Amino acid sequence: MKKSTLLLVGFLLCLLQISTAQTIIMQEDFQGGALPAGWSITTNADDGGWNFGTNTDLQSSSFPISSHTLMAATNDDACNCDKSEDYLISPSLDLSSFSYVFVSFASYYYHLTYQGATELATIEASTDGGSTWTVVSEVPANSGDWETKTLDLSAFAGQSDVKIAFHYNDDGGWTYGWAMDDVEVFEPVVGVDISVSTFLVGKYDPTPTFIGFPKYFNDNLLNLKAHIFNQATEPITSFDISWTDGVNTYNESVTGVNIPALAYYDFYPTNSYTVLDGSQTITFNITSVNGGASEISTTNNSLTFSVQGVQMNPDRKYLAEEGTGTWCGWCPRGAVFMHYMRETYPNQFVGIAVHNGDPMTNTTYDSELGISAFPTVEVNRKTSIDPSELESDFISRMTTAPVATVSGVALYDQNTNELSVKVTTNILQALSGDYRLSAVVVEDSVHGTSSQYKQSNYYADNAAGPMAGWENLPSSVPAAQMYYEEVGRELLGTFDGDAGSLPASMNAGENYSYTYTYTVPSTINVNHMWVAVLLIKHSTGEVMNANKLEWELGTGVGNIPETASVFVYPNPASDQTFIDLKLTASTDVSVKVVNNIGQIVASNEFMNLSGNQILPLNTSNYADGIYQVMVKAGDRTYIKKLIVGR
Repeated sequence: MKKSTLLLVGFLLCLLQISTAQTIIMQEDFQGGALPAGWSITTNADDGGWNFGTNTDLQSSSFPISSHTLMAATNDDACNCDKSEDYLISPSLDLSSFSYVFVSFASYYYHLTYQGATELATIEASTDGGSTWTVVSEVPANSGDWETKTLDLSAFAGQSDVKIAFHYNDDGGWTYGWAMDDVEVFEPVVGVDISVSTFLVGKYDPTPTFIGFPKYFNDNLLNLKAHIFNQATEPITSFDISWTDGVNTYNESVTGVNIPALAYYDFYPTNSYTVLDGSQTITFNITSVNGGASEISTTNNSLTFSVQGVQMNPDRKYLAEEGTGTWCGWCPRGAVFMHYMRETYPNQFVGIAVHNGDPMTNTTYDSELGISAFPTVEVNRKTSIDPSELESDFISRMTTAPVATVSGVALYDQNTNELSVKVTTNILQALSGDYRLSAVVVEDSVHGTSSQYKQSNYYADNAAGPMAGWENLPSSVPAAQMYYEEVGRELLGTFDGDAGSLPASMNAGENYSYTYTYTVPSTINVNHMWVAVLLIKHSTGEVMNANKLEWELGTGVGNIPETASVFVYPNPASDQTFIDLKLTASTDVSVKVVNNIGQIVASNEFMNLSGNQILPLNTSNYADGIYQVMVKAGDRTYIKKLIVGR
């Protein structure tokens, strides 16, 4: 079966906690491993519809189920049969003496689409012995692993013969499935009772999901989030909150809300928390619920969260080599978190995307890094993590002093296409042994027009929750829309460092230099190129420190300073190409395009340009052939060959 496999990421889930004062009407945990007494199944499927057992008994390759003791499940991925009418039906329940009725259950369901069919899970109820069914609610899709769902059945309170059904519908297609466990029908405690389910101090990650880490850098501004739960029958319409970091206390009144019975409400205090050095405990408390109404209990109105403030060491850098590929449907997650880290920590984060199985693959680099599960990030070639763990891991590593720093100068001569990288190692702690230098040529904004550059995307249609907008893109993102960042293009020297690039014994305060040279091929856009330099402890393979170098223009013929770097892409072109300029200073720029018999077919003037510029060139009216693109920047003229072909 060729479909996307469900991703199981170990995010912390907030499971619903029900007050012990509730009245239990019916419970079923499926620990018998078979259809429980009094329950029934109706189905059109040839596998029995709902089945019972462990996760390994009931899962399949594209519908993996994480462990949750014995459970009930219907698996359309394994059966590929008619599961449009898979009903698991409870015994008849007498609800005549109850005013409020709810059902809760552990659910493993994602509301996914495959080949145009979208699965649907619903909770339904019948008051005529199962002859007719009323849909109570669709089951919400999970955002992570197993989640507890709670739904209101109070519309059937007072009825003496009520059956509850768990209905799975595969929409007539070949979809995935639904697993569930721990069914409980109950009447909640009657009255007013609020609780703080979770309390976090942190910020949104790029997906966006609110995350609270145990450590943050000193002086960062953090937000607060309280997940508030109404665990009784009376709606919550107002409450007061206070929170304190032990020094400052902040108070707010919340009015005009309506939190129904057994519903959650996310509250974000107005004031931010400034991270202080060392460990701090922040306390969040709720009072004056519904204008001061008597609560059943106030023992769960308060929670604390501990934050440790740490100081970043400015000499330490963080190398993140991410295994990725255009074929990898989960790899958009890697792109999202790598981009976030690059933007959030531009001076400390050194990120390289090491491609596998696509046109951007450097076979030696891919093989030496040895990643087999994608996306995975190798941190300093010591620890493997998921891209979603990057920031937490980054904070934990960036406080200690490195043994040395690496820096340098990269000079590019566009007349010879030669890149010279002089790496300087400044020793901070005395070292002995085999330490080596290595360097990687990296290119940003890599763009290709062939179908091999399209990106597989398992987040399409919100199939696995939010992912920074990838949930709104198709399952295969066209190459025309894709620009790949921080692509590892070439290893300078060897993957594990050049032997002899550093002496066997080095003292604190000493500096050592080592130079790499590289002829840049025409396939690399030099204006988007940079170099990562690494200090490696050869005995362990660990990267002890790293840095990123932006290249500078060297001198041209006769030592005249270069004024610009010019790159034309795509080349060959059909209807349009672009002139990518990197200018060393503000200058006037003229562009002429000359055909193979010396005729000027296009010209343009641009006044007072500076920095990085991209100039479009329409070639739709050009005949197929070879052209010269002549770019004059200041006193220098640069000539690039352009091929037009269709």
